Amino acid sequence: MTPRNVLFLGNSHTAAPRIALRDDPDRWPGFAPDVFAMPGHSLIALELDGRTLVTPDDEARRKMVYYNGVPDLPVSGYDAFVVIGGLAFHQQAILQETHRSLDFPSARRDGNFIPVSTGFVDALLRHQLEHSPALRMARMLAGLDQGPVLFLDQVLPSTECRQDPDQYGAYVALAERGDAADYRARYLRILEPLLAGGAIHLPQPASTMVADAFTAPEWMRGSIRMQPRRDVPHEASDYGHANPAYGRIQVDQITEALARL
Repeated sequence: MTPRNVLFLGNSHTAAPRIALRDDPDRWPGFAPDVFAMPGHSLIALELDGRTLVTPDDEARRKMVYYNGVPDLPVSGYDAFVVIGGLAFHQQAILQETHRSLDFPSARRDGNFIPVSTGFVDALLRHQLEHSPALRMARMLAGLDQGPVLFLDQVLPSTECRQDPDQYGAYVALAERGDAADYRARYLRILEPLLAGGAIHLPQPASTMVADAFTAPEWMRGSIRMQPRRDVPHEASDYGHANPAYGRIQVDQITEALARL
C-alpha cells in the first residue's frame, strides 16, 4: 500500500526517525508522516474519544501541548499508524533477577535464584507487555480500523551501558549470565500473539545488535532528545536512545513494511 497520511506516535524514541526524515527527505520521496511524541510512560494517559486522542490527566495534557502544540489529537485523517517506543525488552530483566525457571541457561550452572515455573515467568512477562503503553496504544489505534498499525519497540541498550550500573545493572547481569538471548526469544514469542490482528512488529535488525542483547555503540552515540523546537543532544552517559543514523534504518523498515501491505 501507499498510505497518504501516516502518524508516528510514541515517546522519546520517536526522535531518531523524526530527525532522519527531516535531514534526509530525498531518501523517502513522498513520505512525510506526522509525529506525535510524549515523554516516558505518559502515553498511558491517552484515551480515545471517538476518533480523537484525549487525556483527562492535567499533567499529560500539559505535555501534549508542550511537545506537540495541541491539547488533543484527532486521528480520523490517518490511514496508517506507527507506534514507536513504550515497551523495552531490557526493562523486563528485573522480573527474573531473583526468580528464574529452570530453562534459563544460567540455571544449569548455578543455584543462586529462587526457582519458579516456566508458566509463571511467562505470565509475569505477558502481564508486563499487555499493560505497556505501546500495546495499549496499538490496540486503540487498530480498533479504529482505519489502516495498518506498525510497532517498533525501544532499541536495545548500547554495549556501553555497563558504565551505568544503577540503571542497567540488572540487564547487564542478565547478559553476563548468558540468559539475554533466551529471554529475548521468550519476550518475542509472547509479544507476537499479543500483537496479532492489531499491529505488525518490526523488530530491531540483527545487523545493529551485539550478542542478541545490546546495540552496537555506533547506532547510539550522538542521540538527540525529543525536544521539538531545537536539537538537544543526550548526555554522553545516555545509553538507551538511538541516533539519527539508526533512525534512517527505522524509516527504511517502516516504508518497506507499508509497501508490502
